[in-house]
Amino acid sequence: MPQSFSAINLGDLARAFARLKPTNEDSRLAIAVSLGMRWDLPKPNKSLVKPKAKRERERTSERQSQTEFERLPAPTRVISSRLDHSRSEDAAPSISVPPLEASVSESDAQSPRLEPLFLPRWTRAILSAGLATNSEVGEIDVDRVVDILASGQCLKTLPLLSTPTLTRGVQLLIDRSQAMTPFIRDQIRLHREIVATVGTDRVTTLRFVGCPIRGAGAGPEPTWSHYEPPLSKAPVLLLSDLGIGRPMLNDERAGVREWLTFIRLVKKAKSPLLAFVPYEASRWPPKLANEIPIIQWDRNTTVTIVCNKLKHAREVIG
Repeated sequence: MPQSFSAINLGDLARAFARLKPTNEDSRLAIAVSLGMRWDLPKPNKSLVKPKAKRERERTSERQSQTEFERLPAPTRVISSRLDHSRSEDAAPSISVPPLEASVSESDAQSPRLEPLFLPRWTRAILSAGLATNSEVGEIDVDRVVDILASGQCLKTLPLLSTPTLTRGVQLLIDRSQAMTPFIRDQIRLHREIVATVGTDRVTTLRFVGCPIRGAGAGPEPTWSHYEPPLSKAPVLLLSDLGIGRPMLNDERAGVREWLTFIRLVKKAKSPLLAFVPYEASRWPPKLANEIPIIQWDRNTTVTIVCNKLKHAREVIG
């Protein structure tokens, strides 16, 4: 019978038995000991007395088990007893799970491989077609010479055939607005391709936010100044979303009127203007699409599309 040596009474022991439902004497003993009670085992029936050697082995094993229980804190004894009981009744096969691999630190993690918006095999050709201007530095235009002489006019100069050239270079305007953040790596890659195609000394790179007329520059934003179009009638290339990807109330968003002011400024300088926009044509502002040639910055864009957009050639005005 259990004997209490603490403030816990037999009613508490009964509630513990009802809650934990022990099924053998060892479990009941563990619960009683954890509650600060001593459990006297019932005396064995003489008719069922076991051989002396066997009784001694069982008593020794019981004393060792009880001693190990008493060394543990009270809650641990109860939990250990319940776990031992459940394992003995329903032993499940052990499952070996390999440990997870150590995660890579952020400094060692590599960015996914860039899939450029323009197909690499078309990029150089697209840039050459888009940035070339016509220059009369070719052979003599025989047809024009015949027409002039047939009309009875004098030849003051020999007319030459127009040929596309990249000698005027390019003014590259890179939009660094927040909405262009997903395309930063594409901007960097295309910038390198432009330099390799046109030449380092013929590329003027300026950065801006919103619209170039708010300010542009080659260095950090605090050093930017008033935007000026090129003096050499060089083509101007925009890498921008033209405000398409920005919320309506975002401070960085430039409206159509602001862009039209910029377009008039570039046209006044007699420089061709071209925009690479990473959105489909259905999202382009119609007023801007009517004023300047816009090329979809996309993997489906080919040289043929660019040439058709620019009508195969672009004359420098004046």
